[in-house]
Amino acid sequence: MELVLVRHAEPDREAEGPARANPRLSDRGREQAARVADYLAAEEFAAIYTSPLIRAADTAAVIGTALGLRPIVRSDLAEFDRDATEYLHFEDLRINNDPRYEAFLRDDLSAWGTDVPTFRRRVTAEFDRIIDAHAGGRVLVVSHGGVANAFVGGLIGASKLTIHEPGYTGFARIRAGRTRRTLVSLNETPHLRGFDLGIRAVRAQGA
Repeated sequence: MELVLVRHAEPDREAEGPARANPRLSDRGREQAARVADYLAAEEFAAIYTSPLIRAADTAAVIGTALGLRPIVRSDLAEFDRDATEYLHFEDLRINNDPRYEAFLRDDLSAWGTDVPTFRRRVTAEFDRIIDAHAGGRVLVVSHGGVANAFVGGLIGASKLTIHEPGYTGFARIRAGRTRRTLVSLNETPHLRGFDLGIRAVRAQGA
């Protein structure tokens, strides 16, 4: 079977109150979601799965409409920050030299109340269930950067959690059989060519 793993689109930086922990998509994020939906609509998928976190579920809803599929929510596809009181944009943490970003690069997830082995086991077990349920098919999963790193890193035998930095709505392709799993591509973003990714805005905010 083929697994297409999509990172969610950009979340809203202006969210306030309880929404700061679980933000919806920004205007730019909704455009990103529409673009990846249009791009992937040319392919046939047996199912679409999503993390329950709103930034992923909103992205999956847009893609699901284009594919004519209703997203299936799986709690174990959620990011390692699922119990946090505030969503942190990692590009902002990096630009601002936040110590939590440096800790993350050292595989220290204590700021989010978990650790890499626990997180990786949870994520991998969920992907195992999805793969087992769709032998011979093509399935789309909308999730998070950390989830993609945890699962793909396990496939290639990486010791560290962070092996790449997927862009918003960037996607990976994995070919998965009963005993063999192969990484086909990583962080594909052809649908975003010519699109303003907002990097200048992020840098200005972090300055």
